[in-house]
Amino acid sequence: MHICDMGNQREYLASGGFSQYLYKDESTKVTINGVTGKMVSKITDPTGTHSGLPYYGNTSEVYFKKGEDGLATQARIYKDRYSYMDLDWNHSHTNSDGTVFQKGTIHVQVYIVGKNGKPQRLSDNARLMTDAEIAKYGPIIKYFNPNVKFK
Repeated sequence: MHICDMGNQREYLASGGFSQYLYKDESTKVTINGVTGKMVSKITDPTGTHSGLPYYGNTSEVYFKKGEDGLATQARIYKDRYSYMDLDWNHSHTNSDGTVFQKGTIHVQVYIVGKNGKPQRLSDNARLMTDAEIAKYGPIIKYFNPNVKFK
C-alpha cells in the first residue's frame, strides 16, 4: 500500500506535503490530456467529519473516489493544492431553484475559501460541465469511469 500525498487542513503544510496522510492510492497516477490524477480511498477518519476526498492535494490535479464496483464515483479538482471543484455523478442533486441533475450525469460544485480559511463547497449552485471542462477533464474522467455522462 502506498500512502497518498493528500490530507485535510489540519495536516496541510503550506511548504508542501502533509503532517499526516489520510488516504491511500487505489490506482497508479496517470496523465491524460495534460491532466494528472489517481483514484484514492480514506485510510482513517478519527473525527468522522472528513469527506470522501481530501480538501487539499499535492502532486495530482484531480483525485477520484473509488466506488464499490471499482469505478470512480466522484472527482475533486485542485488548483494550487486547494479544492477547486467537485464533479459528482453517483447521486441525483437538486439546487434550491429546482434545477435537477440526474444520477450518472456529472454536476459541478465549485469551492471558495471561506472566512475560516477552509475550502467551502457551493452545493446549491451546481451546474453542468462546460464544453472547455469536458474537453480538458473528460478523457481522464472516462478513464476512471467509462459510464459517466457529461450532459
